Amino acid sequence: MNGQNKAAAAVTREALDAGVPALELVSKYMVTAMDEVGRRYECEEYFVPELLLAARAMKGAMELIRPQLAAAAPSRPAGW
Repeated sequence: MNGQNKAAAAVTREALDAGVPALELVSKYMVTAMDEVGRRYECEEYFVPELLLAARAMKGAMELIRPQLAAAAPSRPAGW
């Protein structure tokens, strides 16, 4: 939420190394954090620069998570 790109990547790496599922990191922590950033923006506590910094931090963390999400995804979309 604070836009600390390196810290977000380091915490994400630690969580992945500790065995926390990638999907749990995204749904339980990252989405929740970005919801809070959006709420703060709507309340005018955060402004565009803070929004962009938070998004950049999430993007850095997602770079670590994306390969695990892709590996865990079914080879065919649901309904096939």
